[in-house]
Amino acid sequence: MRQLRQTALALLLPLVWTTGMAQDRTMTGSTAAAADASLGLPAVKTRAVRDDLLARAEAARKAEQWTEALSIYQHLLAANPHDDVAYRMQVLTLDDLGAAWRADELRARWGSDFADYDRDRIQGDRVAREIGWGMAYAENLDDPNAELRRAYEDLLELQSHPERTNWEKIRLRMDSLSATNALGMYQKTIDEYEALLHEGVDLPAYAHGPAADSYLALHRTKDAEIALKKALAEDPNDVDNQILLGYVYIEEERFDLALPMMQKLVESQPMWIERPGAESDQPNWKRYRAEMAYAQMVSFGDDNERAQEIMEPLIRMAPNRANTQAAYGALMYRRGHPTSALEHYDMALTMDPHNRDAEMARVSALYELGRVDEAMAANDQVQKRYPKNLHAERLQDEMWHRNGPMGRVGFVSGRNSSETPVTGPLGIRDHRLNYETWTPLLGYRWRVGIVGDTVDADFVPDTVTYRRIGAAVDYRYRDFGFRVSGYEVEQPKHDNAWTVDGAWYINDDWTLRAQVADNDVDTSLQARRAGYDADSWRITANWHPNDYAAVDFNYKHLDYSDGNNRDQLYAYGRMRLYTNPRLMIEGLGSVWTSRGSRDDAPYFNASQDAIATVGVRFNHLIWRHYDAYLRQRLTLEAGPYWQENFGTNWVPSISYYQEWRPALGHTFTYGVFWARPVYDGGRERRVGFEAAYRWGF
Repeated sequence: MRQLRQTALALLLPLVWTTGMAQDRTMTGSTAAAADASLGLPAVKTRAVRDDLLARAEAARKAEQWTEALSIYQHLLAANPHDDVAYRMQVLTLDDLGAAWRADELRARWGSDFADYDRDRIQGDRVAREIGWGMAYAENLDDPNAELRRAYEDLLELQSHPERTNWEKIRLRMDSLSATNALGMYQKTIDEYEALLHEGVDLPAYAHGPAADSYLALHRTKDAEIALKKALAEDPNDVDNQILLGYVYIEEERFDLALPMMQKLVESQPMWIERPGAESDQPNWKRYRAEMAYAQMVSFGDDNERAQEIMEPLIRMAPNRANTQAAYGALMYRRGHPTSALEHYDMALTMDPHNRDAEMARVSALYELGRVDEAMAANDQVQKRYPKNLHAERLQDEMWHRNGPMGRVGFVSGRNSSETPVTGPLGIRDHRLNYETWTPLLGYRWRVGIVGDTVDADFVPDTVTYRRIGAAVDYRYRDFGFRVSGYEVEQPKHDNAWTVDGAWYINDDWTLRAQVADNDVDTSLQARRAGYDADSWRITANWHPNDYAAVDFNYKHLDYSDGNNRDQLYAYGRMRLYTNPRLMIEGLGSVWTSRGSRDDAPYFNASQDAIATVGVRFNHLIWRHYDAYLRQRLTLEAGPYWQENFGTNWVPSISYYQEWRPALGHTFTYGVFWARPVYDGGRERRVGFEAAYRWGF
């Protein structure tokens, strides 16, 4: 609706300016003669000629030929500047044309010539135009709502006049819905809208849209749906209200209604508009808006690949549209490409420096790229420009969670039953508790935390426990990050441990990581039972080309204190196979190999082994309401495991987890797993439970 108003105003502006300026000068001599000649207007020498011209102008008005009618009235006024009928009709025609501001100026000069209902109508039209212009491009980018506030103040001033006709009083209340909605006064919009409904006012289509948008902003989707259906009952062809209804369905998680409706809307709009007599057809921007909205809704259903296929032709069609660049940037962000997203946000802001969507979205992209100081400066600017905007408030909430305290605590418990006398490396029962808690972000780069682990396994006849607690420092700036952790080991003997981690975020696709650890927590508990520990170093490469695929490559070297050197090499990948808004299916694959330098170690230490697995993961969304959701994941994997001197055995595994986020900043994960691993030719049955809680962003 707002875009339609802006387009209409832009088309009318040149004509309004011309007719308005014409009133500030007198048509004389050749100017008047030229106008008379172009319209074939006779000289006004008798009353009969005047009356004929007034009748001709009225016929032009009925045919909506406004410029012809205006020219006739100007011709009459040039002959007699005191012709009150021509003057009054000129003002009303200017108002019909959309030049309400100029019409009101002229009305005020001869106010006695206008009836109360004419005065009220013209003043109401003037305020409506003010509201329309206030919702268009801002005059002051630092205060984009200044013009709209002035328009709303003018509307309130008109409402203070008790002599206004009843219809114009109601009309002002209906027009106020657009102003208060655009100003972010959502509850006030809803209160006025519901009051009008309660009074039995037969509202036009344009009054329902702002109310629906306000309902949607306050997460009252059912009420928004009702309001939009009323609007569409009045005007079934309103593309913008149909798009808004699609977004209502999306926020209700009713993709089954939203996506078919939007696809039908796109197909109902021709790509080109044919106009008789035109040299070429004109593009249909209603279809463009519908198709862009359809692509975004497809993306909200996690089918980002399909959304990109829809959106890329639109980008090529209109690369200079700021809203298109901002929408494509948002898609790239959801696909895991913050660098590309930022480029498109910046392009959008180059074209339109006050594109609100791009201005807000680039804050998250900057943060994701480690440019936190820039992100916070950009967020400060957003909060300054849009102090009461709900989207700005949500962005501020996101920044609080990103900068605030964060941490994680996780617990795993497993039971292992061997089918042979061979005891596996995790004993008959094992547990692992790990935790980390971090301060809020310091200086936009640093965090200080408390970290710790407790790992134990029950063997026959004893239990081995490794427990450590320590402090850590974490640093991230742009493409580089590191973490240093120091621990005091309490069990199985008093000792120290430390780790140093480094990361290089090469680009949106690749990340390299490295770690060096003293007294590694992943040391075999069987080795600790025998009195040995291990130091390690590791290199990891993560390839993440998009949100549909990823591969992790890892090499780790363990140096045991008994002289054993163990090397591990593995790769693990996933690829999306199927997507709909509630179910995603991924194909999984991995290869893993390792070798040890000693054959006589008193713990499981295969001289050489390898495994390759394939699997499938079902990721199902049970429910979602804005930031809160509940997901469940079922993973099935199996593959051959080979160990030197022990042959090959198939190893299957199954796991089921749920992920519950009751609110932004709080995530719980819990589930169970089952596997049939093989150690030195002996098969075990492993079942267990895992739970974790993560807070912060």
